[in-house]
Amino acid sequence: MQGTVAAMPHLDGVTHRWIHVRGIRMHIAEAGSGEPLFLLHGFPQNWWEWHGVIPRLAGHYRVIAVDQRGFGWTDAPAHGYSARSLVADIIQLMGMLDIPRARFLTHDWGAIIGQLLAIERPDLVEALIVSGAPDVHIKPNARLLVLTPKLWHAFAFAVPVIGPRLQRNGKLMRHLFRAFEPSGGVAREDIKIYLAVMAQPGRAFAGSALYRRTILPAFMGIIFGTYAKRRFTVPTLVLVGAMDPSGALQKMGHRSGLGGNVTTEILPGEGHFLIDHRPELVADRALRFFAQEPGSAAPFNG
Repeated sequence: MQGTVAAMPHLDGVTHRWIHVRGIRMHIAEAGSGEPLFLLHGFPQNWWEWHGVIPRLAGHYRVIAVDQRGFGWTDAPAHGYSARSLVADIIQLMGMLDIPRARFLTHDWGAIIGQLLAIERPDLVEALIVSGAPDVHIKPNARLLVLTPKLWHAFAFAVPVIGPRLQRNGKLMRHLFRAFEPSGGVAREDIKIYLAVMAQPGRAFAGSALYRRTILPAFMGIIFGTYAKRRFTVPTLVLVGAMDPSGALQKMGHRSGLGGNVTTEILPGEGHFLIDHRPELVADRALRFFAQEPGSAAPFNG
């Protein structure tokens, strides 16, 4: 399922290596020094999503941008795309790097993995930033009925055979990069990099399996309150654009119970691909949030 890997883009100050994790070669891009900060990308992206953020964070942290299973320059096997497996990948990667605890900056489905890691292993997560996704303790209301049709692609991508073909359709994928974005949200040259990797059959298969095994199940879990019963203690900032469907979901509020220690900032005029469009803003918020004492809260803007 591997296929030919696209050429690696270059970013000054970044080094690359591959770590053997649970039977695959996992690619990480590293920069800076100090306390570790993991970056988990979204769909259909890879470590390059963070190229505008990394230089701004590397002066403060040891930044580790991970290509998760099936994406970027990490192996794309035919299996292992359940949430449990993807969380296990990160846990073992931390062990292989001898990192007992770290901060996490995450986007899209990487934010799902980050939150589930924080629920399952709070001892590993110092603090967490979620972007491009709601936090898993939201309480959806009737407005979900209006929002769901906008997420049609998630259901289509999950269908075997059809999903991988759709992901290799450059015109459709370019449309999705623009659907929930302000003008100029994602640079054309960056979209080319993302799509060149996703055009490989094995990685399109991985994307479909990811939607089928992790993204849609997590969405349903949020709707039906699966995560509301799980204690969530890790200090978390949800940073989402108002044009992103995740922003609309986040505005619906939280279920009562154990989902505390989550702070929300909703950014007017910003969309889903916030990392690409406003890396300076994301880096600023990350530095400020991670510098806070555990348990302190950033202002709510919703």
